[in-house]
Amino acid sequence: MVTSTVTYQFTETGVRLRIDDETATLDVSGDPARPNPIRVTELAISYKATETRTGDTVKTATEITNITYLLNHADYQVAYVHPDHLEQPQEWPAWVAELVDQYRPNTTKGAR
Repeated sequence: MVTSTVTYQFTETGVRLRIDDETATLDVSGDPARPNPIRVTELAISYKATETRTGDTVKTATEITNITYLLNHADYQVAYVHPDHLEQPQEWPAWVAELVDQYRPNTTKGAR
């Protein structure tokens, strides 16, 4: 048998949430002076958790790899968070930031 040691390991987790709250909206206007809020009916979040081992030290990091909104609108059906903003929750609606934290892997929060 070959002796081996794990030095790097990752897992990917996807969560798809039905949103029943009428107040869950996304502004698709791009212009703060002229908001165009559209109701969100589903939210999909993808995470990547990475463990890096060096000797007896284990470092764990979780990153968000995708956030997708399913919208209740004929012209705007799907929206995505730009990759540059995936780790910037201040750029998202507050309710999205709460759900991202709630369902983040490697935490005691969220439903499993």
